[in-house]
Amino acid sequence: MTRIRRILALLGILAGLMVATSLPASASFSASSAVSTTISSLVVDAPTNVVGNLNCAPTSTMSATWTASTTPRISGYLVTVYFSDGFVQTVQLGPTATSWSATIVEYNVTIHSVQYSVTTQTAFGWIKESARTASFQC
Repeated sequence: MTRIRRILALLGILAGLMVATSLPASASFSASSAVSTTISSLVVDAPTNVVGNLNCAPTSTMSATWTASTTPRISGYLVTVYFSDGFVQTVQLGPTATSWSATIVEYNVTIHSVQYSVTTQTAFGWIKESARTASFQC
């Protein structure tokens, strides 16, 4: 009797599997996506027409002017003064600045020449430095 029950149970399982595998699947797929991705690259433009100057006197004046960068979201400009002995001085300016000047003891620019550059700084952290100006010395 046990053998008959086992055979009937096995036949029942096989019949169930045959019915289940013959039914169609009920899955559906969509080709649309709710996520859109935009990739854009931005080129940061350095300031143009950077012009340096040095007025020599007992208290000399270093200065630079430039044309503002056309890059959007400018957060500021960084003026860099390069001394011929390797010393580098920087000055942080606001996003609308187009000129800078500072006084310096004439001795410092008599024994060393200076060059200037201006760096565009953006709100998203990208920067671009202009070419250096010619050298100036008293």
